[in-house]
Parts: sequence; C-alpha cells; structure tokens
Amino acid sequence: MPAEKLTAELIGGLWMVIGSVLFFVAIVATVTTYFMRPMQRPHKKIIDTIEYNLEQLNELTLDELDLLKETVDTLIVHVEHLKEKQSRE
Repeated sequence: MPAEKLTAELIGGLWMVIGSVLFFVAIVATVTTYFMRPMQRPHKKIIDTIEYNLEQLNELTLDELDLLKETVDTLIVHVEHLKEKQSRE
C-alpha cells in the first residue's frame, strides 16, 4: 500500500508542476504576442484619426500648443536617432 500511495503522490505532484508551468507559459506567451505584434490598421483609419486630431488643434490653448510642439520635436529627434542607429547596424 505505501508504495502505491507514494507513486500516486509522485504522479500528482508531477502533474501539478507540469500544469502550473504550462499555465504560466500560456499567459506569458499570450501577453508577449499581444504586445510584440505590430498594430495593423488600414490606412484610411489612420488618415481619419490624424484628420480628426488636426481639427482638435483649434481648441488648444497657447500653453498646450507649446507643449505639443515640444513633444513632437522630441519625438522627431528620437525617430531620427533610431533611424541612424538602425542604418549603422
């Protein structure tokens, strides 16, 4: 009897470990796939979004416009830096 109980506990413990590992691997794979996959949008939707946002510029204050300009300038510098780095590799 004790040998059968030991075998059953060993199989049960092994099953718990394998099941837990598979569960967490599935979660990590799902999250990684979601965030690593590039966003795929139709060109028309992107253009419509940009047009809508440009229409909203009329409602911004001068301080908000200055902040937007600084943000866009920083973004442009960052993208240029990434392009230079990519071209060197």
